Amino acid sequence: MTRPSLCYLTVSYAADLERFALLRHSLRLFSPDIPHLVYVDSEDVPLFTRRFGDERGIDIRPTLEVLPPEVEASRRLWRSWRGRLLDRLCWRLHLHRSYSGWKLQQVVKLEAARRAPAEAIVFLDSDVFLCAPTNADVFFAEHCLLLHESAAVLYEDYAFETARQIMISGNLSCTSVAYKYIHQSPRFLRRTASDLIEHLGSVHPNWIEKFFDTPMASEYNLLGWAVRTLNRYEGYHRETLPAEGWAYEVKRPGDLAGMIATCRQEQGARRFFLVQSNMGLEAANYIPMVTQMLDELAAYRPF
Repeated sequence: MTRPSLCYLTVSYAADLERFALLRHSLRLFSPDIPHLVYVDSEDVPLFTRRFGDERGIDIRPTLEVLPPEVEASRRLWRSWRGRLLDRLCWRLHLHRSYSGWKLQQVVKLEAARRAPAEAIVFLDSDVFLCAPTNADVFFAEHCLLLHESAAVLYEDYAFETARQIMISGNLSCTSVAYKYIHQSPRFLRRTASDLIEHLGSVHPNWIEKFFDTPMASEYNLLGWAVRTLNRYEGYHRETLPAEGWAYEVKRPGDLAGMIATCRQEQGARRFFLVQSNMGLEAANYIPMVTQMLDELAAYRPF
C-alpha cells in the first residue's frame, strides 16, 4: 500500500485577492512542495494568473471547468451589475433569492475535489494561511488520511447535520448522532467526493439545485457523511488531536492581536491560522502585521 498523493484546494475570487495573496505567501514560506489547485470565477482567471501564475506549484483554473453551463451562467448573472440590481430588488421586496455565492463556492469545492489530480485534498479557504513548516506527512497516519471528526456541540453544528440529512434522505424522524467536520483544515479523499456526488445524483434530479434550496447545507458535513456511510472510513484515520490544536482562529476582530501574540509565543505550532473573512475586518488592516509575523517565524524555523 502506498500513501495517496495530496494537493491543496482553494476556491476564490477577485474580492478575496489580498487574502489569497497572504495564503500564497505562507505556502511559499512553509509548504512549497505540495501542489496548490485553485479555482476562481472564470472572469477572474487573468487577474489571478498575472499575480500568481509564475509561482511554483500553483494551478489556476476557471469555474466553468467544473460548473454545469446553466450554473456558470447564473453565477455570471448574479455577479454582474444586473445581478446586483436584482439582488437589491429582491431584498427590498422580501423575495426569495436562490443564488448564494457562499453555496456556489461549496459546489465548486465538491466538483473540483472529485476531479482533482491528487487522491487526497486539503481544503484551504482564502482566509486561512499557514504559520509553520508543513509537508504531506503531516496529514497522514501510516497510509491513511487524518480525518477531523468531532461530536456536534453548537446549534450551528446541528443545523449543518440537519441540512445534510435533508439532502441525503429528507427523513428527520431518524435518531442519529450529529458530527462536526468544519475544522481547519478539512481534508478528504477524492473518491469520497466522487462517491458523494454520485449518491446525490441518484437521489435528486438536480443535486446542485437541491443544495441551493437547502438552508445551512455544508459541503464538509456531506463529505463527512460519505466517509462514514459510503466509505466506512476506509482510507481514513480519525484524528486524535483536538481541533483547536490545529489552528489559531480569529472569529471576532478583538481577538486578532491576542491570537497573533499566541502564535508568536508558540512559534506557529498549530500550523494553520484563520482570520474569518465574514466578520468585517478589512484585509488591509491585518495583512501587514500578519506578514511580518510569518516572515519572523520562517526566519526562525527555516523550511
